[in-house]
Amino acid sequence: MGKFIRLGIPVLLLVMLALLLTTAANCTTQKDQSKVNWLYDWNEALGKAQNENKPIMIDFYADWCNPCKRLDSDTYSDEALGAFLNDNFVSLKSNVDKSDLYRNYRITAIPTIVFVSPEETEIGRIRGYEPPDRFYQDVQAILSQWESQP
Repeated sequence: MGKFIRLGIPVLLLVMLALLLTTAANCTTQKDQSKVNWLYDWNEALGKAQNENKPIMIDFYADWCNPCKRLDSDTYSDEALGAFLNDNFVSLKSNVDKSDLYRNYRITAIPTIVFVSPEETEIGRIRGYEPPDRFYQDVQAILSQWESQP
């Protein structure tokens, strides 16, 4: 019996380690799936938006937010949507637990995606999780609204 315990504990530890590594690899893979070219600094995003005359898409999120994680893994991983966002917006991720930027836009729930002009005027927002096709439609409408402004 003692022999089985001595052999069983190392095997159990190896199985637990394998599960832990697999879970960690899956988390990394989800983040790597995003097709959006994210910035993480407001001043950098604002400067780029002004230089390129593009609106800014600000994704307000938190690490613990499951709908935020779904946006990353399901919506932002869409090839066509990612290309559209990269061509037409400067994309910024802002963690509400690490930045006070959310206060400037009165964010009360996450995920909330706010779209602002290079002059920092809000032009639209999306609240909550949306699948890629719906997000794409909403973003196209917001971009059209911005392009039609004088």
